[in-house]
Amino acid sequence: MHREKSVYAVVLAGGSGTRMNSPTPKQFLMLGDKPVFIHSINKLLSEKRIKQIWIGANGDWLSLAESQINEYIGSNERICLCEGGDDREATMLNTLNALTSENTIGDDDVVLIHDAVRPFVTSRIISDVINEMDFCDACNVVVPVNDTIVKSADGKIIDGMPSRKELFAGQSPQGFKIKRLLGAFDSISEKERKQLTETTKVCFLKGIDIHIVNGEFFNFKITTPYDLQVAESVLAFVGQDA
Repeated sequence: MHREKSVYAVVLAGGSGTRMNSPTPKQFLMLGDKPVFIHSINKLLSEKRIKQIWIGANGDWLSLAESQINEYIGSNERICLCEGGDDREATMLNTLNALTSENTIGDDDVVLIHDAVRPFVTSRIISDVINEMDFCDACNVVVPVNDTIVKSADGKIIDGMPSRKELFAGQSPQGFKIKRLLGAFDSISEKERKQLTETTKVCFLKGIDIHIVNGEFFNFKITTPYDLQVAESVLAFVGQDA
C-alpha cells in the first residue's frame, strides 16, 4: 500500500540582522501587531497538509522565539523549536536533523524551507510548492527579473548583459524531498560547500533538477530598515489573508 507523503516545514530564524542596525534580529521585530516571523509561521500553519513546523534560532534568541510564539500563537503541537547554527545552511541542517530524529522519514516525504523574514508568503504559493513536489525532488519559488541585469567582474566596467528573459529572482519556501536533500549535503565537498548561498544550490551542484514555482513580488525578504518600512505599507495593502 502506497504511503502518502508527509509534509514538514522549516523556518530559518537564525539570522543576526546586522544590516537592520538593530540589537534585535529582524525576524523578531514588530510588523504591525506581531513579530515578523510570527506572520510567516501563521501562513504555514494555515496549510493543513503541513505536519510540523520547525523553527531554528540561535542562542539567546531561541528563548525569545519561544516567548514570542507563546505570546502571539500560543501552545501548538505542530510547532517545534531547535538550536540553529553559525550560518543559514548550518541552521537549516541542524533543524532538519532535529526534524528527522523525531520522525520516520519516507522517500516521498517533503520539507518546505522558508525564510523567517518573508512574512508575505501566500497560501497559494505554499500550496503550489507542496503540489509541485509530486513531480520533482526540489523546487524553488521565483519571480521574473524586471530590471536590466549587468555583470561586472571588477565592479567598475560592465562585461556582460544577460537576457532577463532567462533570469528569475529566488524566493521561499523552497521544497525538497528530505532524503534527497540530506543525501546531496552528505556528498558535497568542502569546496562546494563554500559556494552555497541558499539551499537549492546544493541540488544544482549535484545535478538534481529544480522545478520552478511562481512567486509574488510582495513575497520579499526583510533585510534593511527600508524593507521594514515597505513591509508596513504592504501589510496595510494585502492584509493577513493573502
